Amino acid sequence: MFKLIGDTFNISEIIDSNSAEVMLENEFALSDNTPAIEKIISAEGKAKVDKTSVKNDAVVVEGTLVYNIIYRSNDEDIMANSMSGKIPFTEEIPVSGAREGMEAQSAAYIDYIDAENVNDRSYMVKSVILLDTDVINKHPVNFVSNLESDGSFQAKTQNVKYTDQASVLSEEITINDAVELSKGSDEISRILKSESEVFITSIDSLDDKMLVEGTCKVGFLYTEDNSLNAAAYVAEEFPFTHYIEVKNSGDDVLKDISVALNEMTYNIAENYDGEKKLIEFNLPFTVNAAMYSVAEKNIITDCYSTSCLLNLESAKVKLTSMNNIVNKTVKYENNFDVVSGSIKDIYTVDVSPKISEKRIFDDKYVVDGFLDVNLLYLNGEINKIDKAYASLPFTASIDLKESELSDDITSNVDIAKCGAYRKGSNSVIVNCDINVGMKMRGNNEISVISNITEEGPIERSKMPSLVFRVVQPGETVWDIAKNYNLSINYLKELNDIPEDNALAPGTKIVIARMV
Repeated sequence: MFKLIGDTFNISEIIDSNSAEVMLENEFALSDNTPAIEKIISAEGKAKVDKTSVKNDAVVVEGTLVYNIIYRSNDEDIMANSMSGKIPFTEEIPVSGAREGMEAQSAAYIDYIDAENVNDRSYMVKSVILLDTDVINKHPVNFVSNLESDGSFQAKTQNVKYTDQASVLSEEITINDAVELSKGSDEISRILKSESEVFITSIDSLDDKMLVEGTCKVGFLYTEDNSLNAAAYVAEEFPFTHYIEVKNSGDDVLKDISVALNEMTYNIAENYDGEKKLIEFNLPFTVNAAMYSVAEKNIITDCYSTSCLLNLESAKVKLTSMNNIVNKTVKYENNFDVVSGSIKDIYTVDVSPKISEKRIFDDKYVVDGFLDVNLLYLNGEINKIDKAYASLPFTASIDLKESELSDDITSNVDIAKCGAYRKGSNSVIVNCDINVGMKMRGNNEISVISNITEEGPIERSKMPSLVFRVVQPGETVWDIAKNYNLSINYLKELNDIPEDNALAPGTKIVIARMV
């Protein structure tokens, strides 16, 4: 008789991954009270995933492209204007092995976006969005961790340590504030473009709370209310502090913290002097936190009985462990020349990464790619707003520890703190931070036994009373004892086997039938 003691692994298996391109081409008409289009200067946007759903062998991704175009008007009183809008999309991505009830994680990136005027009252937005999707099967795995018997059972055990996701949470933070123009500035006529950026500066654990500190930066490109209708840019940073209630947030816990920007709203307001020099804004963003703590399990990997035959129900399980989470920042600076006119003033610079290759080389994790740079500037030759574009190569190299070289590494690349300044009348120097976020995972494939049943007694009478055999290469005491259904202690009593159970190939072993 025996009694099984069970336990459970909660595992997350990546079933499969796939990427897809979504091509969007939508035509829009201007409203009656909107200035007509002379020339479209720039088109920018952000893509976000709103919903994912898994069905058999496919994932359906629903999302939205939020775009903003800036154009020059043929109205002399309105030199520049902007239009914003949203384009919804739905894409079905084939993923082998996907099943209903599984979880999908999808990220959206803009590979290409542009706009062209169809006529002076309508325009076309074209975009290519890349969707990277993983299908994850989160499920429990039951296994035998221990057993109680009359002493006839022999069990091989293993102590397994791995990192388990202890908690996941999301909290929305909203910053309500205002940006005010300086005393010498003209009033605001209209806002052409808004920008927002949030980055975390420090994370501290305090009992069951996590203190997140960071900085929010907002910027606005606008036209001045004067005879020139000139464009201008204003930006300001706002620090924030937020406490998150979370269990198991100590220093020994791996923390995966990320920020997702939500849609910012804003309006032009009057300051205390009654001047339209104030931009009130509402910026919501979500802090996502996942905590990974070390879990320890004792498992039985093999088992046999000296009195009866056993049937073992076992399976191979890939136990994925989050070994480390690393975020590194690489400072970047490069330059390019504009091909149209001369630079009188720089308004805004937008930088987005395009990844060509990720590799491990010479004990380093290396990311190669290009930075797509879109620059809005005042063209001195025509005294109007204009756009310059460049694709600049970059390489980000991060040192790896020796233990990390064998890990599965996934990474994402973000760009922050972009800036640009002119060098002469035609050259621009661009600088930014290239942030590489890396997750190091180890995959430990183990055999687990989910159930053990008896099939009947061992018939010792049909076995030889005495066997002499030679130890083969790689053979262990466990292998020999299991093959003859003998206890390890009994086999060691019959032979001069050392305490560490080490057997040298070619050693002669005596096996006597148990009675």
